[in-house]
Amino acid sequence: MEKTPRLKDIADLANVSIGTVDRVLHDRGRVAASTKEKVLRIAKEIGYQPNIHASILSGSSRSYRLCCLVPKNGMDPFWDQVHEGFEKAISQIGEQNVEIDLVEFDLFCPADFTEKVDKLRLGKYNGLIVAPVFQREYENLRKVINRSQIPFVVINTLIKDRDPSFLCYIGPHAYQSGRLAGRLLAQHCIAGDEVLMIPLEQDYRNAQHMLEKERGFRDCFSEVAPQVQVITADFEDYNDSQALGAFLAEMIQKHPTIKGIYTSASRISKIAASMEEHNIHHIKLIGYDTLDENLTYLNRGKITYLINQNPRLMGYLGMIYLAKYLVFKSRPQQFNYLPLDVVLPENVSYFQNHYLLHDILFIPFM
Repeated sequence: MEKTPRLKDIADLANVSIGTVDRVLHDRGRVAASTKEKVLRIAKEIGYQPNIHASILSGSSRSYRLCCLVPKNGMDPFWDQVHEGFEKAISQIGEQNVEIDLVEFDLFCPADFTEKVDKLRLGKYNGLIVAPVFQREYENLRKVINRSQIPFVVINTLIKDRDPSFLCYIGPHAYQSGRLAGRLLAQHCIAGDEVLMIPLEQDYRNAQHMLEKERGFRDCFSEVAPQVQVITADFEDYNDSQALGAFLAEMIQKHPTIKGIYTSASRISKIAASMEEHNIHHIKLIGYDTLDENLTYLNRGKITYLINQNPRLMGYLGMIYLAKYLVFKSRPQQFNYLPLDVVLPENVSYFQNHYLLHDILFIPFM
């Protein structure tokens, strides 16, 4: 195994002291431009990566304050897992140097998002993590961020894919995830069949990631199964099981050749429960994320496929990447699309055991 590069290795190769290397890498103190250039070049060439824990223990007096503007914990199982990722990152970062303010908004209330944005004082923060789940309301925040010029990380929803203002995006590729769902469901269809897409989201047309999933789903069917009709049916009262059951019964009666149902939110378990209650078994179901209720119905054969969007990893990397950038000027790549895992009963145990990428690939904060 190759030896991990150290400060001493850089100092020896650059023919300078370790103290000089430390000042260059942490941008403190005065160092000649030529020396600084040489140290940075050598550090890059040998693949040097600083260590967060050593840095914290070194007693650096610089502190940073981050703001996370995200949906409230406890409102939705998907976002609960994102919060778990935040907690994992915080445990690795340590709070000696980085202070994190959690500003939570109601996932189902755009007005609450706007209110939280209006109350934000970005001048007191060094960086921001934001989940722009409301497309229209996010535009005002983006203007405020651009005026403040603080670095910010976008998670879950990519509003504009050519916006140079954000530090990075971390989350699923919504369009490709819709295509993946389409390709999986198309395998079960023949000419003349119909498939039903139900977003199961409130005002889903104000959610860019939902629109992109629908576009990807439709594009895939138009390419691989053009003789299958895709129907989008909006239904927002998904917490009312009786109303949902009546809606599904009506759609199935109206479209008797429905072969599959795709839900672009993480609430496919609600449809599975209704199907089970009404003894409907011939329709394939596909949805998102390894939430406990989804896994239950997957294991019972009521859900055909789940696509895991890695919400824990999204929260974890969002905080780690922003903190690394602020403390160590380590700029991440701008687009970080997370894996889209197809989950079946045969591999579900990995996800029930909270199998996470960063549990086996430690990502040093520094």
